[in-house]
Amino acid sequence: MPGDRLRKELLELTSELIRIPSTQSRPDAIQRCSSFICDWFKRNDVSYQSHDCAGVPSISVLPQAGKAPIMLLAHFDVVEADDEGLFVPVQKDGCLFGRGAIDDKYAVAVSMVLFREYLARLKKQGLSQQHMPFGLLLTGDEEVGGFKGVGELGKTIEMDFFLALDGGNPKKVVTREKGILQFRLEAEGRAAHSARPWLGESAFDRLIDDYHRLRDLFATSAAGHWHNTLVLTNCHAGSGSTNVLPSRASANIDLRYTEQSDPDILIKTIRDTVSSTVIIDAREPVFHGGSSVCLELLLKHATGAVTGYEHGASDARFLSALGVPGVVWGADGQMSQHTSDEHVVISSMYDVYDSLVNFFLEYSQEFGTLKAHRL
Repeated sequence: MPGDRLRKELLELTSELIRIPSTQSRPDAIQRCSSFICDWFKRNDVSYQSHDCAGVPSISVLPQAGKAPIMLLAHFDVVEADDEGLFVPVQKDGCLFGRGAIDDKYAVAVSMVLFREYLARLKKQGLSQQHMPFGLLLTGDEEVGGFKGVGELGKTIEMDFFLALDGGNPKKVVTREKGILQFRLEAEGRAAHSARPWLGESAFDRLIDDYHRLRDLFATSAAGHWHNTLVLTNCHAGSGSTNVLPSRASANIDLRYTEQSDPDILIKTIRDTVSSTVIIDAREPVFHGGSSVCLELLLKHATGAVTGYEHGASDARFLSALGVPGVVWGADGQMSQHTSDEHVVISSMYDVYDSLVNFFLEYSQEFGTLKAHRL
Protein backbone atom coordinates (compact mmCIF):
# COMPACT_ATOMS: atom_id res chain seq x y z
CA MET A 1 0.00 0.00 0.00
CA PRO A 2 1.32 3.52 -0.77
CA GLY A 3 2.81 5.38 2.17
CA ASP A 4 1.04 8.01 4.23
CA ARG A 5 2.19 10.87 2.01
CA LEU A 6 0.89 9.31 -1.18
CA ARG A 7 -2.34 8.12 0.38
CA LYS A 8 -3.05 11.65 1.55
CA GLU A 9 -2.15 13.11 -1.83
CA LEU A 10 -4.33 10.64 -3.77
CA LEU A 11 -7.29 11.45 -1.57
CA GLU A 12 -6.77 15.21 -1.76
CA LEU A 13 -6.17 15.20 -5.52
CA THR A 14 -9.32 13.16 -6.17
CA SER A 15 -11.25 15.57 -3.95
CA GLU A 16 -9.92 18.59 -5.85
CA LEU A 17 -10.96 17.02 -9.15
CA ILE A 18 -14.46 16.26 -7.80
CA ARG A 19 -14.89 19.94 -6.91
CA ILE A 20 -14.64 20.85 -10.61
CA PRO A 21 -18.16 20.23 -12.07
CA SER A 22 -16.91 18.93 -15.41
CA THR A 23 -20.24 17.90 -16.95
CA GLN A 24 -21.01 18.18 -20.65
CA SER A 25 -23.49 20.98 -19.94
CA ARG A 26 -20.54 22.99 -18.54
CA PRO A 27 -17.81 22.84 -21.20
CA ASP A 28 -15.97 25.64 -19.44
CA ALA A 29 -15.62 23.40 -16.37
CA ILE A 30 -14.30 20.55 -18.54
CA GLN A 31 -11.69 22.96 -19.91
CA ARG A 32 -10.92 24.11 -16.36
CA CYS A 33 -10.42 20.52 -15.26
CA SER A 34 -8.07 19.92 -18.18
CA SER A 35 -6.09 23.05 -17.26
CA PHE A 36 -5.90 21.94 -13.63
CA ILE A 37 -4.37 18.61 -14.70
CA CYS A 38 -1.92 20.29 -17.09
CA ASP A 39 -0.81 22.74 -14.40
CA TRP A 40 -0.23 19.82 -12.04
CA PHE A 41 2.00 18.12 -14.61
CA LYS A 42 3.95 21.35 -15.12
CA ARG A 43 4.56 21.74 -11.40
CA ASN A 44 5.74 18.14 -11.18
CA ASP A 45 8.11 18.31 -14.19
CA VAL A 46 6.14 15.82 -16.26
CA SER A 47 6.15 16.36 -20.02
CA TYR A 48 2.66 16.24 -21.52
CA GLN A 49 0.73 17.33 -24.59
CA SER A 50 -2.71 18.92 -24.54
CA HIS A 51 -5.12 18.23 -27.39
CA ASP A 52 -8.31 19.84 -28.62
CA CYS A 53 -10.65 18.01 -30.98
CA ALA A 54 -13.78 19.99 -31.85
CA GLY A 55 -13.68 21.67 -28.45
CA VAL A 56 -13.04 18.47 -26.48
CA PRO A 57 -9.83 18.65 -24.40
CA SER A 58 -7.59 15.65 -23.83
CA ILE A 59 -4.11 15.18 -22.38
CA SER A 60 -1.47 12.66 -23.40
CA VAL A 61 1.63 11.86 -21.35
CA LEU A 62 3.95 9.63 -23.35
CA PRO A 63 7.45 8.16 -23.04
CA GLN A 64 8.18 8.94 -26.68
CA ALA A 65 6.37 10.83 -29.41
CA GLY A 66 3.34 8.86 -30.53
CA LYS A 67 4.09 5.65 -28.63
CA ALA A 68 3.90 3.95 -25.27
CA PRO A 69 4.30 0.25 -24.43
CA ILE A 70 1.22 0.34 -22.19
CA MET A 71 -1.45 3.05 -22.02
CA LEU A 72 -3.51 3.95 -18.98
CA LEU A 73 -6.86 5.51 -19.92
CA ALA A 74 -8.98 7.68 -17.64
CA HIS A 75 -11.51 10.47 -18.18
CA PHE A 76 -12.20 13.69 -16.32
CA ASP A 77 -15.71 14.45 -17.59
CA VAL A 78 -18.60 13.29 -15.42
CA VAL A 79 -22.36 12.80 -15.79
CA GLU A 80 -24.80 15.55 -14.86
CA ALA A 81 -25.82 16.11 -11.25
CA ASP A 82 -29.14 17.60 -10.13
CA ASP A 83 -27.69 18.33 -6.70
CA GLU A 84 -24.77 20.77 -6.69
CA GLY A 85 -23.79 19.26 -3.36
CA LEU A 86 -22.45 16.24 -5.23
CA PHE A 87 -19.49 18.39 -6.25
CA VAL A 88 -18.51 18.76 -2.62
CA PRO A 89 -16.40 15.69 -1.71
CA VAL A 90 -17.30 14.00 1.57
CA GLN A 91 -15.40 11.23 3.41
CA LYS A 92 -17.57 8.79 5.32
CA ASP A 93 -17.36 5.13 6.36
CA GLY A 94 -14.12 4.52 4.47
CA CYS A 95 -15.47 6.01 1.24
CA LEU A 96 -15.06 9.25 -0.68
CA PHE A 97 -18.43 10.53 -1.94
CA GLY A 98 -19.02 12.93 -4.82
CA ARG A 99 -19.80 13.14 -8.52
CA GLY A 100 -17.00 11.42 -10.40
CA ALA A 101 -15.55 9.76 -7.29
CA ILE A 102 -15.60 6.34 -8.99
CA ASP A 103 -16.36 7.48 -12.55
CA ASP A 104 -13.65 8.49 -13.11
CA LYS A 105 -11.74 11.10 -11.16
CA TYR A 106 -10.10 8.73 -8.71
CA ALA A 107 -8.54 7.07 -11.80
CA VAL A 108 -7.26 10.40 -13.11
CA ALA A 109 -5.63 11.08 -9.74
CA VAL A 110 -4.13 7.58 -9.53
CA SER A 111 -2.73 7.91 -13.07
CA MET A 112 -1.16 11.31 -12.40
CA VAL A 113 0.53 10.38 -9.14
CA LEU A 114 1.60 6.97 -10.42
CA PHE A 115 3.30 8.48 -13.47
CA ARG A 116 5.15 11.11 -11.42
CA GLU A 117 6.35 8.63 -8.82
CA TYR A 118 7.50 6.06 -11.38
CA LEU A 119 9.32 8.77 -13.32
CA ALA A 120 11.06 9.92 -10.13
CA ARG A 121 12.21 6.32 -9.61
CA LEU A 122 13.70 6.26 -13.12
CA LYS A 123 15.43 9.62 -12.69
CA LYS A 124 17.23 8.28 -9.64
CA GLN A 125 18.65 5.62 -11.95
CA GLY A 126 19.84 8.25 -14.42
CA LEU A 127 16.95 7.57 -16.82
CA SER A 128 14.22 9.86 -18.17
CA GLN A 129 10.59 9.96 -19.27
CA GLN A 130 11.45 8.23 -22.54
CA HIS A 131 12.20 5.09 -20.50
CA MET A 132 8.74 4.96 -18.90
CA PRO A 133 6.97 1.62 -19.45
CA PHE A 134 3.58 3.33 -19.72
CA GLY A 135 1.82 6.48 -20.85
CA LEU A 136 -1.42 8.24 -19.97
CA LEU A 137 -4.40 9.34 -22.02
CA LEU A 138 -6.81 11.50 -20.04
CA THR A 139 -9.91 12.60 -21.95
CA GLY A 140 -12.91 14.89 -21.57
CA ASP A 141 -15.73 13.18 -23.45
CA GLU A 142 -16.10 9.56 -22.31
CA GLU A 143 -19.58 10.16 -20.90
CA VAL A 144 -20.87 11.22 -24.33
CA GLY A 145 -19.25 8.42 -26.30
CA GLY A 146 -15.52 9.21 -26.30
CA PHE A 147 -15.40 9.88 -30.03
CA LYS A 148 -13.17 12.98 -29.84
CA GLY A 149 -10.97 11.67 -27.04
CA VAL A 150 -9.85 8.05 -27.21
CA GLY A 151 -11.80 7.64 -30.46
CA GLU A 152 -9.48 10.08 -32.26
CA LEU A 153 -6.26 10.07 -30.27
CA GLY A 154 -6.19 6.28 -29.99
CA LYS A 155 -5.52 6.15 -33.73
CA THR A 156 -2.38 8.25 -33.36
CA ILE A 157 -0.59 6.43 -30.53
CA GLU A 158 1.31 3.17 -31.00
CA MET A 159 0.83 0.85 -28.03
CA ASP A 160 1.02 -2.85 -27.20
CA PHE A 161 -1.56 -2.99 -24.41
CA PHE A 162 -4.01 -0.66 -22.70
CA LEU A 163 -5.63 -0.52 -19.31
CA ALA A 164 -8.80 1.57 -18.97
CA LEU A 165 -9.15 2.62 -15.34
CA ASP A 166 -12.88 3.25 -15.41
CA GLY A 167 -14.85 2.29 -12.33
CA GLY A 168 -15.22 -1.43 -11.88
CA ASN A 169 -13.96 -3.72 -9.17
CA PRO A 170 -10.41 -4.65 -8.07
CA LYS A 171 -11.39 -8.32 -8.11
CA LYS A 172 -12.72 -8.34 -11.68
CA VAL A 173 -10.62 -7.56 -14.74
CA VAL A 174 -13.07 -6.85 -17.56
CA THR A 175 -12.10 -8.35 -20.92
CA ARG A 176 -15.47 -8.08 -22.70
CA GLU A 177 -18.16 -5.42 -23.08
CA LYS A 178 -21.19 -5.46 -25.33
CA GLY A 179 -21.54 -3.56 -28.57
CA ILE A 180 -24.30 -1.03 -29.19
CA LEU A 181 -26.95 -0.58 -31.86
CA GLN A 182 -29.29 2.35 -31.33
CA PHE A 183 -32.00 2.82 -33.92
CA ARG A 184 -35.38 4.38 -34.57
CA LEU A 185 -38.55 2.75 -35.80
CA GLU A 186 -40.65 5.15 -37.86
CA ALA A 187 -44.16 3.93 -38.67
CA GLU A 188 -46.73 5.51 -40.98
CA GLY A 189 -50.51 5.09 -40.92
CA ARG A 190 -53.59 6.96 -42.07
CA ALA A 191 -55.25 9.61 -39.93
CA ALA A 192 -58.95 9.41 -39.08
CA HIS A 193 -61.30 10.69 -36.44
CA SER A 194 -60.98 8.55 -33.32
CA ALA A 195 -64.76 8.03 -33.34
CA ARG A 196 -64.39 6.19 -36.67
CA PRO A 197 -61.08 4.31 -36.39
CA TRP A 198 -62.07 1.86 -39.14
CA LEU A 199 -61.58 4.70 -41.64
CA GLY A 200 -57.88 5.02 -40.79
CA GLU A 201 -54.85 3.06 -39.69
CA SER A 202 -53.02 3.88 -36.47
CA ALA A 203 -49.29 4.31 -36.96
CA PHE A 204 -48.90 3.68 -33.25
CA ASP A 205 -50.55 0.26 -33.54
CA ARG A 206 -48.11 -0.63 -36.32
CA LEU A 207 -45.24 0.56 -34.14
CA ILE A 208 -46.38 -1.50 -31.16
CA ASP A 209 -46.77 -4.60 -33.34
CA ASP A 210 -43.22 -4.12 -34.63
CA TYR A 211 -41.89 -3.67 -31.11
CA HIS A 212 -43.49 -6.92 -29.95
CA ARG A 213 -41.98 -8.74 -32.95
CA LEU A 214 -38.55 -7.44 -31.96
CA ARG A 215 -39.06 -8.41 -28.33
CA ASP A 216 -39.86 -11.95 -29.44
CA LEU A 217 -36.80 -11.91 -31.69
CA PHE A 218 -34.50 -11.00 -28.80
CA ALA A 219 -36.18 -13.01 -26.07
CA THR A 220 -33.33 -15.45 -25.57
CA SER A 221 -31.43 -15.51 -22.29
CA ALA A 222 -28.14 -16.87 -20.99
CA ALA A 223 -26.30 -17.27 -17.72
CA GLY A 224 -25.17 -13.94 -16.32
CA HIS A 225 -27.29 -12.16 -18.96
CA TRP A 226 -24.46 -12.40 -21.48
CA HIS A 227 -26.91 -12.26 -24.37
CA ASN A 228 -28.34 -9.63 -26.69
CA THR A 229 -30.82 -7.27 -25.05
CA LEU A 230 -33.35 -4.87 -26.55
CA VAL A 231 -35.04 -1.95 -24.80
CA LEU A 232 -37.55 0.64 -26.05
CA THR A 233 -36.27 3.86 -24.46
CA ASN A 234 -38.90 6.34 -25.67
CA CYS A 235 -41.65 6.70 -28.24
CA HIS A 236 -43.94 9.34 -29.75
CA ALA A 237 -47.16 9.26 -31.75
CA GLY A 238 -49.52 11.81 -33.26
CA SER A 239 -49.55 15.59 -33.38
CA GLY A 240 -51.01 16.28 -29.96
CA SER A 241 -54.69 16.00 -30.84
CA THR A 242 -56.61 13.69 -28.54
CA ASN A 243 -59.28 12.60 -31.02
CA VAL A 244 -57.24 11.67 -34.10
CA LEU A 245 -55.63 8.37 -35.04
CA PRO A 246 -51.90 9.12 -35.34
CA SER A 247 -50.57 8.97 -38.88
CA ARG A 248 -46.96 8.89 -37.68
CA ALA A 249 -45.23 7.21 -34.76
CA SER A 250 -41.62 6.64 -33.78
CA ALA A 251 -39.66 4.78 -31.13
CA ASN A 252 -36.03 4.73 -30.04
CA ILE A 253 -34.54 1.29 -29.43
CA ASP A 254 -31.30 0.44 -27.62
CA LEU A 255 -29.85 -2.95 -28.54
CA ARG A 256 -26.76 -4.34 -26.79
CA TYR A 257 -25.08 -7.29 -28.49
CA THR A 258 -22.32 -9.75 -27.64
CA GLU A 259 -19.28 -10.81 -29.65
CA GLN A 260 -21.31 -13.75 -30.93
CA SER A 261 -23.44 -11.44 -33.12
CA ASP A 262 -22.62 -9.70 -36.38
CA PRO A 263 -24.11 -6.17 -36.36
CA ASP A 264 -24.69 -6.24 -40.13
CA ILE A 265 -26.75 -9.41 -39.77
CA LEU A 266 -28.60 -7.93 -36.78
CA ILE A 267 -29.59 -4.86 -38.79
CA LYS A 268 -30.76 -6.94 -41.74
CA THR A 269 -32.78 -9.23 -39.46
CA ILE A 270 -34.44 -6.27 -37.77
CA ARG A 271 -35.39 -4.70 -41.09
CA ASP A 272 -36.77 -8.01 -42.35
CA THR A 273 -38.86 -8.40 -39.18
CA VAL A 274 -40.64 -5.05 -38.96
CA SER A 275 -42.88 -3.03 -41.27
CA SER A 276 -41.62 0.31 -39.91
CA THR A 277 -38.67 2.13 -41.39
CA VAL A 278 -35.45 1.41 -39.46
CA ILE A 279 -32.98 4.27 -39.07
CA ILE A 280 -29.63 3.47 -37.44
CA ASP A 281 -28.54 6.26 -35.06
CA ALA A 282 -25.49 4.67 -33.44
CA ARG A 283 -23.41 1.58 -34.07
CA GLU A 284 -20.54 0.75 -31.74
CA PRO A 285 -18.35 -2.38 -31.70
CA VAL A 286 -17.96 -4.85 -28.87
CA PHE A 287 -14.89 -4.63 -26.69
CA HIS A 288 -12.96 -7.89 -26.68
CA GLY A 289 -9.69 -7.64 -24.79
CA GLY A 290 -7.74 -10.26 -26.71
CA SER A 291 -4.63 -12.09 -25.51
CA SER A 292 -1.52 -10.55 -23.99
CA VAL A 293 1.09 -11.52 -21.46
CA CYS A 294 0.18 -8.23 -19.79
CA LEU A 295 -3.21 -9.65 -18.87
CA GLU A 296 -1.59 -12.54 -17.03
CA LEU A 297 0.82 -10.17 -15.34
CA LEU A 298 -2.01 -7.90 -14.20
CA LEU A 299 -3.96 -10.84 -12.80
CA LYS A 300 -0.86 -11.81 -10.85
CA HIS A 301 -0.60 -8.42 -9.17
CA ALA A 302 -4.33 -7.67 -8.82
CA THR A 303 -4.46 -10.22 -6.02
CA GLY A 304 -7.48 -12.47 -6.21
CA ALA A 305 -8.83 -10.90 -9.40
CA VAL A 306 -10.48 -12.93 -12.16
CA THR A 307 -11.51 -12.01 -15.68
CA GLY A 308 -15.13 -11.13 -16.42
CA TYR A 309 -17.45 -8.99 -18.51
CA GLU A 310 -19.65 -5.92 -18.20
CA HIS A 311 -22.85 -5.04 -20.04
CA GLY A 312 -22.09 -1.35 -20.57
CA ALA A 313 -19.68 0.21 -23.04
CA SER A 314 -16.49 2.21 -22.52
CA ASP A 315 -13.68 3.84 -24.47
CA ALA A 316 -11.97 0.43 -24.54
CA ARG A 317 -14.01 -0.41 -27.64
CA PHE A 318 -12.04 2.07 -29.78
CA LEU A 319 -8.67 0.44 -29.11
CA SER A 320 -10.09 -3.06 -29.30
CA ALA A 321 -11.42 -2.22 -32.78
CA LEU A 322 -7.86 -1.23 -33.76
CA GLY A 323 -6.61 -4.65 -32.69
CA VAL A 324 -4.90 -3.51 -29.48
CA PRO A 325 -5.33 -5.93 -26.56
CA GLY A 326 -6.39 -4.49 -23.23
CA VAL A 327 -8.67 -4.57 -20.21
CA VAL A 328 -11.01 -2.42 -18.15
CA TRP A 329 -10.22 -2.45 -14.45
CA GLY A 330 -10.33 -0.21 -11.43
CA ALA A 331 -11.29 0.57 -7.87
CA ASP A 332 -14.49 -0.38 -6.08
CA GLY A 333 -17.44 1.97 -6.29
CA GLN A 334 -20.02 -0.57 -5.14
CA MET A 335 -21.95 0.07 -8.39
CA SER A 336 -22.67 3.67 -7.35
CA GLN A 337 -21.56 5.44 -10.52
CA HIS A 338 -24.12 7.85 -12.01
CA THR A 339 -26.13 7.86 -8.77
CA SER A 340 -26.66 10.45 -6.04
CA ASP A 341 -24.67 8.11 -3.77
CA GLU A 342 -21.59 7.91 -6.01
CA HIS A 343 -18.45 7.02 -4.11
CA VAL A 344 -15.15 5.17 -4.24
CA VAL A 345 -13.99 2.80 -1.51
CA ILE A 346 -10.80 4.57 -0.44
CA SER A 347 -8.82 1.44 0.42
CA SER A 348 -9.56 -0.02 -3.02
CA MET A 349 -8.08 3.08 -4.65
CA TYR A 350 -4.87 2.47 -2.73
CA ASP A 351 -4.95 -1.23 -3.67
CA VAL A 352 -5.22 -0.34 -7.38
CA TYR A 353 -2.31 2.06 -7.08
CA ASP A 354 -0.15 -0.55 -5.34
CA SER A 355 -1.04 -3.27 -7.84
CA LEU A 356 -0.13 -1.00 -10.75
CA VAL A 357 3.25 -0.16 -9.24
CA ASN A 358 4.11 -3.85 -8.90
CA PHE A 359 2.68 -4.61 -12.35
CA PHE A 360 4.86 -2.00 -14.07
CA LEU A 361 7.96 -2.92 -12.09
CA GLU A 362 7.74 -6.56 -13.16
CA TYR A 363 6.77 -5.60 -16.70
CA SER A 364 9.91 -3.47 -17.01
CA GLN A 365 12.08 -6.23 -15.60
CA GLU A 366 10.62 -8.85 -17.94
CA PHE A 367 10.16 -6.90 -21.17
CA GLY A 368 12.16 -3.69 -20.94
CA THR A 369 10.38 -0.50 -21.90
CA LEU A 370 9.77 -0.69 -25.64
CA LYS A 371 9.47 -4.36 -26.54
CA ALA A 372 6.31 -5.56 -28.25
CA HIS A 373 4.67 -8.40 -26.36
CA ARG A 374 1.46 -9.37 -28.11
CA LEU A 375 0.73 -13.07 -28.34
